[in-house]
Amino acid sequence: MKKYSINLGLISNISVINLLTVAKAFIILMLCACISCNVTDDNDVQSDLEQAKLLFGQLMEHPDNMTIIFPDQDPGIPIYARVAPILNQFFVTDGQLVIPFYRVPECIREDFNFLSYFDPPTAFGCELTVKGKFVIETDAEEGTFPIMAHVEGLQVPVWIFDWLKFQDLLEKEWVTITDLEDLNPIKGLALQFDEYLSPRMHEHEVIIEAGGTILSTGQSFTFSLTHRGDQIERISLIIEE
Repeated sequence: MKKYSINLGLISNISVINLLTVAKAFIILMLCACISCNVTDDNDVQSDLEQAKLLFGQLMEHPDNMTIIFPDQDPGIPIYARVAPILNQFFVTDGQLVIPFYRVPECIREDFNFLSYFDPPTAFGCELTVKGKFVIETDAEEGTFPIMAHVEGLQVPVWIFDWLKFQDLLEKEWVTITDLEDLNPIKGLALQFDEYLSPRMHEHEVIIEAGGTILSTGQSFTFSLTHRGDQIERISLIIEE
């Protein structure tokens, strides 16, 4: 009868090697799973603009609402630009104030105070730089703010100011188009401008994604904003170096 000697040391070494191999494989598997999860999560997270677009579509489909197209069916909101003390609509990032213009700046009357925000009916006489649509209840009373609006444009003036210099104007509580010109703003033209607005005071929200060209230098710029209530939640202004 043959005797088989068992090398316990060899078995021990093999076991350790196998355990290490299994452990490494498990770690790699877990890392891959984590990477996969992260990729999926990023893809699944909708941007503020995408969420607003989805909500706007749902509101349009609601049987109690109607959709109005402007300027075809409505002259649009009687304002020239989105800048006002109302709900603190000063979009400031890194010391720069960004003002998008919804109507042609050259048309704005010289004595208009931007801090008063609205200018009906005079503002209706200025050409819009944007178009879009808004949703409102079918039985809403005349003068009721829409539930939500979508605004878009291909040539929207976006002026960028030194915030400290603009604050000097705020002290006199009167800001005209001449005052703005005198601040020598950086004038951009958004070749893509996308905005979703919920204008009612108790649920006010402004979401903007825009990009275009700085007219004086040819540099590219992008502007992104989420403003809810009277607070900026997200803002980005990038001018190409």
